Amino acid sequence: MRIRREVIYAAAIASFTLSYMIHNPGLSKYVYSDIVSFWHREGWSMRLRIPYIEASFEYPPLAGFITFLAAALGSNIAAYYSIFSAIILIFYILMLEVVIRICEERDIGLEYALILLCLSPSMILYSIYNYDVIFAALFTLSLFLLVKGRLTSSAITFSATALVKLINLITLPFILMYVEGWKNRIKYALISILIFAFVNLVLWVMNPEFIDGTYFYHVRWGLENAWYLMLFPNSGSWDMAKLFGMFLMAYGLLKIYLHDGADLIQRVFMALSVFLLTNHVFTPQMLLWLLPLLAVMGSLPVPYFFLDLANAGIILLWFEVPDPLSPDSPTQILALLRGVMLFMILLEIYFASKGVRVGEKIEEMAQHQVRAEA
Repeated sequence: MRIRREVIYAAAIASFTLSYMIHNPGLSKYVYSDIVSFWHREGWSMRLRIPYIEASFEYPPLAGFITFLAAALGSNIAAYYSIFSAIILIFYILMLEVVIRICEERDIGLEYALILLCLSPSMILYSIYNYDVIFAALFTLSLFLLVKGRLTSSAITFSATALVKLINLITLPFILMYVEGWKNRIKYALISILIFAFVNLVLWVMNPEFIDGTYFYHVRWGLENAWYLMLFPNSGSWDMAKLFGMFLMAYGLLKIYLHDGADLIQRVFMALSVFLLTNHVFTPQMLLWLLPLLAVMGSLPVPYFFLDLANAGIILLWFEVPDPLSPDSPTQILALLRGVMLFMILLEIYFASKGVRVGEKIEEMAQHQVRAEA
């Protein structure tokens, strides 16, 4: 039985409505979200300050503009929250439509989109949370436009994605591998980088402290939900931990770059997975970046369900434990489990792109080990 797109949209609206309800600041015990915390932290109920100009803001300019727009249009926290949620809903629908079109063109059943983008606990918990649905929607759209051969539109959308969260920039080398001809590659790279650079340059000229307050804020952040927190439990060793993570990231990205046989979606998925597994911060909402990619690959690995469970549990337990960043806390145990599950999925996608099943690869390695010992 093939699932109709109407079913996808009905499930998505129900999922999004539930997310709106559980994060609603009007509740006495609502589930935490970053967007609500921004309202309280910035003191917008008293005075509306322009991000980057009158106050620092730790996310790129388009994210700050969206937040300021919701705050400017909302006279109180309830209105601000509802407007922000409506903006996210627009991008959520955009992401769904793009994923559905890609699935239809690749002859992939829509059940993957239903499970991953509508029924996933992580999607319900983190859709109205931060900017990750907006990021995922724009990034998926840029890939769709690229596949359609609309290089300029794709590059502009790619740059807009970086102005929400700049992490997609690490995938640019893999995207350029897909673009045919050096002239088109240079064109794509210049459009992607120059638009992003121009917006940031204007803000830097207006406020020389903009770069430090926006882009170095998270660089200075300590370890949060990184699996290797278990190896570096003392905050005094976190600078070494960051170097450790950077080394693993460089190795992983190079391994993917040199990998033959993977298509565009597989390469991008693997690159983002490597980033999440090696970065010193892996907040649970970041997992949403991967869900549309899994859907358009028609991939639903068995470890995914445990990955999703662990990822959802992090925020549900975060404020219920004395120290959620302690290596032996339930939240960090869940983060470790999540890391193991994501690594298993990464291996499955990696070997699948080589035409090898993980089970067969493990069996081959075991047989090689037996022969070596003999």
